[in-house]
Amino acid sequence: MKDLSEDPAERAREYVASFEKALTEFHPVDEDSLVRAENIARISDTIHRYLQDARYYLENDKPATSLASVAYAEGLLDALTFLELAKSVK
Repeated sequence: MKDLSEDPAERAREYVASFEKALTEFHPVDEDSLVRAENIARISDTIHRYLQDARYYLENDKPATSLASVAYAEGLLDALTFLELAKSVK
């Protein structure tokens, strides 16, 4: 098992790269269920904006803020997945 770096910048780089890969494997459902499709799309957009923020903060020497941003994005993707509002494209 690979040891995780305790350097926040390195950890953020690895986390962002890992999440970017995971995000390409999922997409939100595009039909209404108990949740309107437009609300699912809004959450999906927020996930992408958090990831964009994570990259920005990482590039601007704010690795702790980058980690927080990518963690928020992952949490939202997890929520969509657990609620079956996003599905794997694999």
